[in-house]
Amino acid sequence: MEEVNPMSSKKLKKKIKKGLNTYLKFEITDSFKKIDKKFLKQYKKREVFEKIDDRTVVIDTMRILSAYAGGILSVFGLILLFIIAPDNSFLTIPWIVFYSILFLVFILSLIYAFTISKQYITLDRINGLFMFPRKLYGQPFTIKFDEAVVYWVGTGGASGNIDMKLAVAYPNNKFLGTYLSAHIEPYYEIWSFYVWYMDKNRPLPPGDAFDPYREKDFLRRRAEGFPPPLYKSYIPTPEATPAQQAEREQYWTDEQYTEKFEREEESEWYDPQIHEDWEVTTFYEPNTKIPVANRYVKFIFNDGRIIYAKTNEDGSLHEPPESEDFEMQFVNIKK
Repeated sequence: MEEVNPMSSKKLKKKIKKGLNTYLKFEITDSFKKIDKKFLKQYKKREVFEKIDDRTVVIDTMRILSAYAGGILSVFGLILLFIIAPDNSFLTIPWIVFYSILFLVFILSLIYAFTISKQYITLDRINGLFMFPRKLYGQPFTIKFDEAVVYWVGTGGASGNIDMKLAVAYPNNKFLGTYLSAHIEPYYEIWSFYVWYMDKNRPLPPGDAFDPYREKDFLRRRAEGFPPPLYKSYIPTPEATPAQQAEREQYWTDEQYTEKFEREEESEWYDPQIHEDWEVTTFYEPNTKIPVANRYVKFIFNDGRIIYAKTNEDGSLHEPPESEDFEMQFVNIKK
């Protein structure tokens, strides 16, 4: 299996404190290390990315190396037992059992390493498909990305910290799953990378490995009319150039689709193309001429709709027409 180093960060502790629910939403929650060319196998054979472009990402699960590692560890175990075993105890039943188990692990690891084919995780950005391997020799699963059941699993590390891994459940058995990996280790960064890449309506993730494909991807999204993002994000996902950013912002902006706080599942952001009848209003601090600038506002409608907006530097904001029955609240964001 893949090696996971222990992590102890404030960010990780905050995520654990959210509760015991380990299932993850389809959200971009964290920034992550750029995907540079140095992570491609064509430059370094032991790296994880077999292929990267604007349509597909293929990640080597490194299971063959894991199998070899299991065999090597069993050999070290045998040597260690010979060193620590008391004199004249090699032929006693308990020690024979230990030797036999380690020798069997060594043989099985070698057989597995020599007989298994390379196994990959594949992200199909355009078609929204997710492919990942089963355990041992099973054929890989292919499912729709947004139907995947993804979660983190934690184990105790040697230093007392928590080792965390990202996993996806088998579609036919939720009690079994496959570990997911990338060029980074924190589970929440791996998942943020997966979700960003699989949101085909956003620009490609950062890193020079994607640079040759950015123009082609931008032209595809332009031809499709720059549809809005598929998944939430809590970080900006900008275009490659200011000119591209300006063109795309005629359709949707990062501000509209970058979450600053946890919103209700069915809520949405103010969209000038949809809410054409909303009117500009300017808000001031009570009994002053000081504008209420850069504040988030929540509109709650009697029919259950919830729409968020944000005031400009001058305190101006589009709000629903008086004909609609709604309540307005300013949103306080915890730092």
